Amino acid sequence: MDLFYRGYDPNARITSAAQHLSAAGCRLAVSMVRSIPHLPEATWKEFRRLLSVETLWALCLILAGWLIATIVGGLVGLAVNAVLIAYGLMDLWEQIKSVGGTLAAWAQTAYEAQAEAELDRAGEHFASALSQGGIVLVEILVTHRVFRSVDGRLRERFPAPDWLKAQYEEAAGRREPPKQEPARSPSTEIAKRSVEVVASGSRYAGAKRVAQEFPTAVVLAGGAALALGTVAGLVWATRMQR
Repeated sequence: MDLFYRGYDPNARITSAAQHLSAAGCRLAVSMVRSIPHLPEATWKEFRRLLSVETLWALCLILAGWLIATIVGGLVGLAVNAVLIAYGLMDLWEQIKSVGGTLAAWAQTAYEAQAEAELDRAGEHFASALSQGGIVLVEILVTHRVFRSVDGRLRERFPAPDWLKAQYEEAAGRREPPKQEPARSPSTEIAKRSVEVVASGSRYAGAKRVAQEFPTAVVLAGGAALALGTVAGLVWATRMQR
């Protein structure tokens, strides 16, 4: 497939419209995938929860269809609309229009891209849009009843490209792992909790819980040391009295 195809043949209206739509969906999908390394960790977690490769592809087809039918317009817009009307997507157009303002600029940038570098820039644009609340809009769209009803049928008609999953996984692998606090040893955790119990004014319940968690071996060793110290003190005192 020519990723940057945006032609239209009036003599092959439906075929060329389907090709136009698939190429546009690919450009949107590629830019989405290239946004992954730029996403903040919290946004990436939501992205991954909402957008599997299959869901991402279906969403890109729908957004590309909406863009072509309502913004690009012309003969190709009418033809793409005719291709998608059988799926009942007209009900979703108003939803996209009402919530998709943040995403519309990105979608148009990706649609109009004519080179790889422009798709990279579109990916950065998408990452910025998601971080500024766009992830909520994505969730609204992918959980909409119309989206759920057409998702599978749309992907049967327009299968996801084989290379898309590989690019998704490669982009996810390029993310830096989240920073983690150094692991604390059990004794450090117990001491920390003991201090918290005293500082918070917890009485019996808290003190009992800390006592239960405190290592028995430590208590026994401490008790033995105390006993030996007491015996040694008594012996010393007895010798002094002689």
